[in-house]
Amino acid sequence: MMKKPNGYWTYEKCKEFSLTCKYRSEVEKKSKSVYKKIIENKWFELFDHMERLGNKKNRLIYVYEFIDNYFYVGLTYNIKRRNNQHLGKEKYKATSVYKHILKTGTLPKLIIKTDYINVNDAILLEEKTLIEYKNNGWIALNEVKTGGIGQNYKWTKELCKIEASKYNRIVDFVRKSGWAYNVSLKNNWIDEFFPIREISKIGYWNNKELCKEEAKKYKTRTDFQFGMWSAYNYSYINGWIDEFFSMTSKPGYWNNKELCKEEAKKYESRTKFKRKYWAAYNYSVKNNWIDEFYPKK
Repeated sequence: MMKKPNGYWTYEKCKEFSLTCKYRSEVEKKSKSVYKKIIENKWFELFDHMERLGNKKNRLIYVYEFIDNYFYVGLTYNIKRRNNQHLGKEKYKATSVYKHILKTGTLPKLIIKTDYINVNDAILLEEKTLIEYKNNGWIALNEVKTGGIGQNYKWTKELCKIEASKYNRIVDFVRKSGWAYNVSLKNNWIDEFFPIREISKIGYWNNKELCKEEAKKYKTRTDFQFGMWSAYNYSYINGWIDEFFSMTSKPGYWNNKELCKEEAKKYESRTKFKRKYWAAYNYSVKNNWIDEFYPKK
């Protein structure tokens, strides 16, 4: 936009310009001069017609209610966009709400529970809303735990603690909320969130039989590492790992086409292959064998 002379942006001019925008952020993006003028003169009524959006610090809580007693609760910074995604009106991966619409052939009722509020409060309120609905006999469609706010949000200690409280084991915290875990690990909060047990004391696992019994609880050495790191560490240092786990879990074992092919035959789809035996699947993808094992239709 061309630079305007001093005094050009009067109230009427700013009003005319603001009516061409749907959001406050759009005004600022298109013309910093207009946005600054409105703020300086406190002409906030020029924003009244615009749709409100949240941001990294603010979210609103919403609920979808289906007539068959299913429901979904979520939080978002842009309810219009999120609603379009749930209803399949916008290109997006199929949500649990959209899947239920297709399954039942019915549209849900959208209920806005809050205005855009502080994200810390929104996370707690979302969980509270979920529990209240369940206690009243509703069936949740939420496929993942409530409170997800993504990698771009600043994970404070309080938020990390809330997130960690959802899991009984560190391995679950790692797998299901990686960003919160990484921040907690970096700031040395893990021991506070998951108090050290007696069996985690230094030297406890320097015993082959104890480590062997613990290793039996896990399918792979990676699961063992995440599930009980101290036991894994002593097992690795003392050279017991290969004895506890079969050759198939050794690094590089699956870098063999025939071995991978035989393993792939056990699963009817790539997805199941990946879930059941990630190492074999990974080498199959890396070596471009996967399309041969699972020809594209």
